[in-house]
Amino acid sequence: MSSNAWVIGSGGLLGFAVTKTLTSTFQATPIRWSNNHDSTEDLEANLEQFAQQLSPTQPWQIIWAAGHATVSSSQAQCDHELEVFEHFAQKVQEKLTSPGRFFLTSSAGGVYAGSVEPPFAANSIPIPTTAYGSLKLNQELALTEGFSQSVHVTTVIGRISNLYGPGQNLGKLQGLISHLILAALAKKTMNIFVPLDTIRDFVFVNDAAQVINILTTMDSPPKIALIASGEPKSLATVISQVQGVIRTKIPIAYGEHASSSAQVADLRMIPTIPCDQLTPFPAGVKTMQLDLAQRLQEMTVFSTTTE
Repeated sequence: MSSNAWVIGSGGLLGFAVTKTLTSTFQATPIRWSNNHDSTEDLEANLEQFAQQLSPTQPWQIIWAAGHATVSSSQAQCDHELEVFEHFAQKVQEKLTSPGRFFLTSSAGGVYAGSVEPPFAANSIPIPTTAYGSLKLNQELALTEGFSQSVHVTTVIGRISNLYGPGQNLGKLQGLISHLILAALAKKTMNIFVPLDTIRDFVFVNDAAQVINILTTMDSPPKIALIASGEPKSLATVISQVQGVIRTKIPIAYGEHASSSAQVADLRMIPTIPCDQLTPFPAGVKTMQLDLAQRLQEMTVFSTTTE
């Protein structure tokens, strides 16, 4: 049976949550993201299969939730990621001729890092200050400009605040809440590189996925939407509330990192479409605690069985 929805990055934190909101999705073959040539080749092959299984007039959805770059990524890494996306967007224009919708996940923190007068909304002027922020803004431009002449494709950009939720990639230099919980569970000191009065908007991944589902199905979606909880928290508050949920004091050391200068003091956000049933922060943290405890246990079992 054909499916008109393809979530690219379905194995990631957000992509997995978005996939769960859909009745059925295109089952793409794995994409080798570690190499630009390989990922481009795999994306093209999957696009060909996706196009072939659609009927000539069947409307389609592509949700791009992929990305390996972080705020500490180099210019070269970000340039390579942009090249892959630009090439794929061009191929979509060539291959898919029926009406469709292309949704791109972007980073609110990345594009508004140099912007002034928070709280920020979808119509705030984006001023990125890092290679990562520029990558996200350039992906947005590649999408909107690439499909500007297309009358049958609707493009939607979701600028997302700080995501948190179970299954976060612990190998990235991001995911504050995951690393706070992990530090407590593993009894290992966590390094904090920003002031305690730093303000962020944390949105639970399932809440963000629900908003994306609305944006990809509504009749007249906004071109750009800011996806956030609308509930800003200082770093000090986050640490205190996480400790209250897990009932453990988190070992923390404060210091500096090369990426510290790229961190903005105040990133309050105004959501374009508020989530109907926002997940309470303590409930989201508890879900993550249970997930991380299980993952640590599985890692321990695997380690002891392979020695």
